[in-house]
Amino acid sequence: MTYNLIAAFKANAKLIHTDNLGNLYVVTQTNQLNKYGRNGALLATLNYNYTGSITQIDASNPMQIFLFYRELNKVIFLDNNLAYRGEIDLAKAEIIQASAIARAYDNNLWVFDLGDLQLKKINQKNSVEQTSGNIRQYIVNNAAVSMIYDNDDRVFVVDSLNGVMVFDVFASYIKTIPIKGVSDMKISNKSIYYYQDGMLNKYNWQASLNTAYAMPDTFNVTKITIEKERIYLQKPDSIYIYSY
Repeated sequence: MTYNLIAAFKANAKLIHTDNLGNLYVVTQTNQLNKYGRNGALLATLNYNYTGSITQIDASNPMQIFLFYRELNKVIFLDNNLAYRGEIDLAKAEIIQASAIARAYDNNLWVFDLGDLQLKKINQKNSVEQTSGNIRQYIVNNAAVSMIYDNDDRVFVVDSLNGVMVFDVFASYIKTIPIKGVSDMKISNKSIYYYQDGMLNKYNWQASLNTAYAMPDTFNVTKITIEKERIYLQKPDSIYIYSY
């Protein structure tokens, strides 16, 4: 794989995330959220002051962005300009130990509840619509769920200790993909991309085939994400965007 540097800029980031248009979302250590275009131009900044630490971003629908504040047990909704559009208090859905959230295919919300070890889908009226049942029968180690992704056909629950659990859109368990030791991934319709041992790994979950690629840079890289022929590298004080 051949890489070309497109942009590099200073950013004291704690989280990065991309949408399917190639836009990049950067959460700073002070919980400022900035949106950049696929070539590194700053497009928007969060203009809603909310006290709390942003734990996770879901921008799988670029027109409706979800921010998860784990310590507050809340999910905030933003539009494509990062303007506030609403929120869900997970406690009202009787969820008190949420570890990860994601947009559902129907724009409702997936939540993994550590309290009873269940994947749950809730609507914006705080009602639970789907549940997986307790996942204890599918895991060997304690649950360490850090991420959920809905590709409109399957729901992927990333657990760094047990692997990637796959459910259908009704929260019925299908299988576990044996990728362990990774808490953050980029999941597309057919492939899972993740950074491990200094390599970019691409796992085709339909064919159960993994391919590893050399990275354009591995020095101090803390996280990567990939989208629309771009690879985004997060370092402690900067972001690098490469085409490939």
